Amino acid sequence: MNGDSRGVSVYNRAFVLDTAALLLGFTAEEDTYTTEENIKEVKHDELKVARLQAMLDSGAIKTIKPTLASLNTVQQKSRTLKINLSRADTTLLAAALDLRVKYESLTVVTDDYAVQRLAAELGLNYIPLKLPGIRKNRHRPIK
Repeated sequence: MNGDSRGVSVYNRAFVLDTAALLLGFTAEEDTYTTEENIKEVKHDELKVARLQAMLDSGAIKTIKPTLASLNTVQQKSRTLKINLSRADTTLLAAALDLRVKYESLTVVTDDYAVQRLAAELGLNYIPLKLPGIRKNRHRPIK
């Protein structure tokens, strides 16, 4: 740590991983987070479960429980934009909102277009892993 009492990362950068990023084994030297809901979705492949558990045990990936205020913000924004999110996606974005005050750079790692769209609307950075990702300025019109 750099001695900052707020616990800012030495890299001052963090990633928040969705289930697909966990399944694909995304790793970074920077601080990496996910939520319990996303961890619960990694359950079908014994090797992937073992790899994820090893990363959690070593501290390479940390879990975070989002605040109620951030959960409410994500739920309200998703209702306004008529974007349906799973509980895992909602907690992921809410956790990212909570963490962005701690880091200069925070990035949500997801291939899910709905999560990318809502992340953009919430002012969060995101990167896709396997798929091309959305174009931030070319959303479908909301009806």
